[in-house]
Amino acid sequence: MEFIIVSVGNEILSGDISNTNATYIARRLTQKGHRVIRIITVPDIIKDIAEEVDRARKKADFVLVTGGLGATHDDVTTEGISKALDRRLVLYEDVFEKLKRKYPNANEEALKKVCTFPEGSEVIDNDVGVAPGYVVENVAVMPGVPAEMEDVFEKILPRFGEKEYYETTLNVEGYEERILDQLNRVVEEFKDVQIGSYPKPGYVIIKFSGKDRERVEKAKERLKELLKIGR
Repeated sequence: MEFIIVSVGNEILSGDISNTNATYIARRLTQKGHRVIRIITVPDIIKDIAEEVDRARKKADFVLVTGGLGATHDDVTTEGISKALDRRLVLYEDVFEKLKRKYPNANEEALKKVCTFPEGSEVIDNDVGVAPGYVVENVAVMPGVPAEMEDVFEKILPRFGEKEYYETTLNVEGYEERILDQLNRVVEEFKDVQIGSYPKPGYVIIKFSGKDRERVEKAKERLKELLKIGR
């Protein structure tokens, strides 16, 4: 399956926090044999959220949205999802009553806000925090706090299934320029293997990945052969 991740939050765009949620989700999906085709960050603006989610859901099999599910003034993700899908917002009374029992001293208006979802949503429990996640059509929405996001996401992940996936890496001393010819040759010979090059101080990490473990290993061995590594 192909996915687009939409991260919501002014704090990401301002550089106040790192987008570790997108990294976590992308990594987990890749491990399951899926493909992330876009990672998009949008501000806490209803119109912007709606536009990006509407565009994303038409490009990917599934859209994963994180952030903006709290009770403060700038938590407007659900309003954006509602607008994108043209669904009215509904207070889920059963979820509200459940959270009231769990948090008896909580502000009721705040609880009502986090228990209001686009009509027809499937609510996903958040066992780490207050605001639940939810799935509606081909969009899943999760809290932005990393521990809460991971809790909700791991509950959603199994529904996407799993495909064969294998990856391995090769560390090569020196700079990319030194190995470009050999690397490009392997890329051309193994078009069914994804090959990435990641420069580090004094060396380069070459990552090989794909559905066929044998082909992935052969691509790695081919580069080692061309670079005369291990001889």
